[in-house]
Amino acid sequence: MTPIYLSNYLASYQNTAEINDRVFTEFTANTDQIDYLKAHRDFVEMNKLGFGDRAFHFMWYLILKSLGAEKKQVDALEIGVFKGQVISLWALISKNESLEVNLSGITPLEGNPSYKNKLLNKIFSIFSAKYREDKAAGNFYDDVNYLTLIQSLFTRFNLDFGKVSLHKGYSNAPEILERTKDSMYDLIYVDGDHSYNGALFDLQHYGPKIRLNGLLVVDDASCNIPGTVFWKGHQSVSDACNSIDATKFANVLNVGHNRVFRRIA
Repeated sequence: MTPIYLSNYLASYQNTAEINDRVFTEFTANTDQIDYLKAHRDFVEMNKLGFGDRAFHFMWYLILKSLGAEKKQVDALEIGVFKGQVISLWALISKNESLEVNLSGITPLEGNPSYKNKLLNKIFSIFSAKYREDKAAGNFYDDVNYLTLIQSLFTRFNLDFGKVSLHKGYSNAPEILERTKDSMYDLIYVDGDHSYNGALFDLQHYGPKIRLNGLLVVDDASCNIPGTVFWKGHQSVSDACNSIDATKFANVLNVGHNRVFRRIA
């Protein structure tokens, strides 16, 4: 495969349906051209260890290679680790491309299950605005042992989970805010609470923690941009993205329902 760099896409990127569709299609195909990316995504899909699209694996490959070329060490934070797909992918890319990436994650390591009983589900859907919002935003997750799943995914690909700084809790919890108050990052992936207020909080609180020229990537956020060949995510998160200060962050790329912003000031 001929080497491809993030700069190849950023130089000519425009937020149009034609370009967004082309980027998504090319990134999907390119994931399968790199053996370890394909193997990781195949395993995730086969074992239901995450959501998202295959195209994102190549997106992260380009992003980490780009940041790694600019910095001796890349400080990366994922908000909402779920079962470990992305943070293990970051570790895998770092290992295969000889990059120094300091991995951090904020995640509750617990589920938020919806009511399985049809009557209860209907009652809460009618009378609870919060329940309806969580349902629409995809905020319900089964109760499983998330820590074990994350560790197992690292083990499966011979990655060192011991090097990951994992903060157990929600991104707006006082203890998490205290623990991360002095932290700065080169890359933040916002994939936590998908309600409007939850996403808005993460963008407004953690966005300023990105260093100049660092990248902010927001998941499920493309409902308000053009494109026809990919799922666009959730309206709540997409609308929260409208709050991002355009004088400080430039939308430099969109890959399916992942939006990429660079810190410019």
